[in-house]
Amino acid sequence: MALPARLSCVCLTLTWALSAWSGESANPALLGASAFLPSPQRPLGWRGDGTGRYPGATPPTTWNRKRTGTSYETGNIRWATPLPGIGVSCPIVVGERIFLTTETADLVCIDQASGRIRWIRSHAECEGLSAAERMAEPAYAEKIAPLLSQLAKLDDDLVELLNAQLGAAGNRPPALTAALKRKRDLEKQIGDQQLTIDKKRYARNWAQAVFGFSGPTATSDGSSVCAFFTTGISVCYDLDGNRRWIAHGAGFGSEHGNFASPLLAGGRLMVWANELRAYDVKTGALAWTAPARSFNTYGSLFRIEAGGELVAGFQSGYFVRIRDGQVIWDNQIFGDAVPTPIVEGGALFAYVGYPRANDKTQGLRVFRIPPGTESGKLAPVHAFAIDWATDELPPLDAQQKKRPFDRSFNASPLLVDGLLYQLSEGGALVVHDAASGALVYRKLLPMRPRTDYWNWAGASASPTLAGKHIYLTDNQGTTVVITPGRQYQEVAVNLIEEFSADGKTQEQTVSTPVFSGTRMYWRTPGFLYCIGER
Repeated sequence: MALPARLSCVCLTLTWALSAWSGESANPALLGASAFLPSPQRPLGWRGDGTGRYPGATPPTTWNRKRTGTSYETGNIRWATPLPGIGVSCPIVVGERIFLTTETADLVCIDQASGRIRWIRSHAECEGLSAAERMAEPAYAEKIAPLLSQLAKLDDDLVELLNAQLGAAGNRPPALTAALKRKRDLEKQIGDQQLTIDKKRYARNWAQAVFGFSGPTATSDGSSVCAFFTTGISVCYDLDGNRRWIAHGAGFGSEHGNFASPLLAGGRLMVWANELRAYDVKTGALAWTAPARSFNTYGSLFRIEAGGELVAGFQSGYFVRIRDGQVIWDNQIFGDAVPTPIVEGGALFAYVGYPRANDKTQGLRVFRIPPGTESGKLAPVHAFAIDWATDELPPLDAQQKKRPFDRSFNASPLLVDGLLYQLSEGGALVVHDAASGALVYRKLLPMRPRTDYWNWAGASASPTLAGKHIYLTDNQGTTVVITPGRQYQEVAVNLIEEFSADGKTQEQTVSTPVFSGTRMYWRTPGFLYCIGER
């Protein structure tokens, strides 16, 4: 059937834009290459530059960590750094350093070559207050300041203890467990003192604790590293761990928490917490705020360029001009969804609502971005239909009635050579032609993600391209490696076993892997793994 003239023109334009990306660049340091360094023009954050593509990387396609008795047998794991806290954020690689966040509000710096922790910085909410606000309440100086000094000393001690366990990739010994407990106890004392001062200001969302307050991924422009914690803390450091500024504002988000990673662009750090806030990267001064209230929305901020302007977008469909905070285009056009949109060649690929099986009103769609920021709306182009068959779910079992999300999506899509890859919570790979919306193939992957209600998030790590391969990961330690293309070509199936304290339950891993040179970095609740051939 012939396409209408307008739609045909849009598809031809989109086809050209998609095919124009070939993984090449005038800059020899491609994202994923060991020589790549972020800059203000090419910052790093969630999914690298937001695309999930690392064309300069050449990591291995096989690895393993399998329990044998009381120890683990490993292959192609160079090191495993024990972390000071759990977390679901992704690491970022900035030259010789790796940065990631851990609970409750820690920023951790790790040496990329060795895996040794360089420094840990913790952040209480009250540290984000102005000097005048702290001076107005004597309890900050009398009761909390001494505890903060103790916490900083304990963080330094933990660096030594954790580094002593580097490479073991096993359970933490009792001495280290005790040190981590002291850290948690001290953080609780600080939290209790804050609540005594101002219960409303320092209240935390109980639902956020399921996946934690450190879910947002850090971001860097090559000279600064910035982080946002859903306790409300925004903070900026130089690469050596010297704090440049810290601020406190709203941290709450949606019904089950806030996991929106911040955006660094145009000299500003933008965060979302039922509002958009922009801080000056150099000074920490609040540049602007914009209303952006949402309900069940868990995606991250993303960057758009339109008419020579930089625009900050938020998953549910808020768009704000970065230079002045002006709200533009549509207001919450996408509604409630989890995955973060991707931007490519003047088009925006976004989920509209929570996709349900064979529901034509919801799911992934492509929109044409307006040419400028003064006026206009996003123009829909086409949808990516998925007509699920009954045999395309994981096999039925006793828990099936408690797994209503197998055909929904937490992971963001991946665009490679004109094909759009989606990974469902239940572990099904769906591939569409990006320009036409036509289904290319579906495949139930050899993985077994756990989707028991909302605290088991299934296959939630977003698909990534590293060099010539696509990496697809579930929340039970399995990664399937495939070759891009119009037919399913499986390269390897890899497993990292990591069990919880009961020794029986596989830890849940929802962090998306990142790549640099010949290495892949993947964080689990307990460790940051460096995967690479020896």
